[in-house]
Amino acid sequence: MAENPPMKNIFFWCGRLALGGTFAYAALQKILAPAAFAADIGHYHLLPHPLTLALGLYLPWLEIFCGIGILCRWRERGALILAAAMCAMFCVALSSAWFRGLDINCGCFGHGAASSDLPLAIARSAVLGLLALSLFTRSQSADKHL
Repeated sequence: MAENPPMKNIFFWCGRLALGGTFAYAALQKILAPAAFAADIGHYHLLPHPLTLALGLYLPWLEIFCGIGILCRWRERGALILAAAMCAMFCVALSSAWFRGLDINCGCFGHGAASSDLPLAIARSAVLGLLALSLFTRSQSADKHL
C-alpha cells in the first residue's frame, strides 16, 4: 500500500498551484500599480497614511515571494505560514470594512472595480488561509517521513 496515494498528491499539487498562483497573480496586479493599491489600503481607514504607502509598495513583493515559494517549493513552509498569516490579516481588514458598511474595492487583485463584494472576499481569504494551513500540515508530515 502506497504511503502517499496518487489522488492525495494531486490534491496537494492542485492546492499549491491554486494558492501560489493566486498570490503571484494578485501580487503582479498590485506591483504594476502600487499607488492605486496604497489608495485601496487607505480606504479601509485602519492605518496612518505613511504605513498605507509602505504597505502599498512592499506587501505585493511579500505576496509574490510567497507565491513563488509555494509554487516552486522553495522555503515552502515559511511561505505557507506567511500566506496563512496574510490571509488572516486580510480577513480581519475585510471584516472590519464590511461591518463598518464601507463600500470599497478590497484591493485583493489590484485596483479594479469601484467596490467589492466584501463577504465573498472574506470567504476567499478564509479558504486560501485554510488551504495554506492544510498544505503546511502536509509539508510537516512529509518531512517526518524523509
